[in-house]
Amino acid sequence: MGIQRGDRHKRTKTGAKRGIHHKKRKHALARPPSNTKIGIPRIRKIRVRGGNTKNRGLRLNAGEFYLPSNQMKIKSTFSQVMYHPSCTELMRTNTITKGAVVKLNDFEGLKERMGKELDKLNKHDPVFVDMVNKGNLFGVVCTRPGQEGKADGRILQGDELKFYMDRFKKGKVK
Repeated sequence: MGIQRGDRHKRTKTGAKRGIHHKKRKHALARPPSNTKIGIPRIRKIRVRGGNTKNRGLRLNAGEFYLPSNQMKIKSTFSQVMYHPSCTELMRTNTITKGAVVKLNDFEGLKERMGKELDKLNKHDPVFVDMVNKGNLFGVVCTRPGQEGKADGRILQGDELKFYMDRFKKGKVK
């Protein structure tokens, strides 16, 4: 039947090999990881337990990102995974998962929508306003692309943005 989620192939706590005393079961079935990459969208429907479906995102390049300070959502594309908290390999291969920090490209008229609020925000968060003026925005993916088939998230601001900017410098990412 393929990949299993069980621990029957593992050794016991004392190091003894387990005897396999029954065959593989349908309820223990696992699937290979989706490893969602950045590219032209490719989404596949998968039938799962109970007759339900999941949208397996194999390639994605856009999503909706939430701007916490102004309570607005912005549709944007992304081009690169800038930081990944679990593994630098996922960053190198541009694999999108929940928690990945991505660089946002075109954020459809953010300056026009925010207007004067951008000047007010400059007092509290000058780093964010500077990034908007330069055209560099970063967002954290908050959905699970391999399960939901979309990569939505929130735009980094304030202390969180400063934290990740330091991480970019340590990883020598421009």
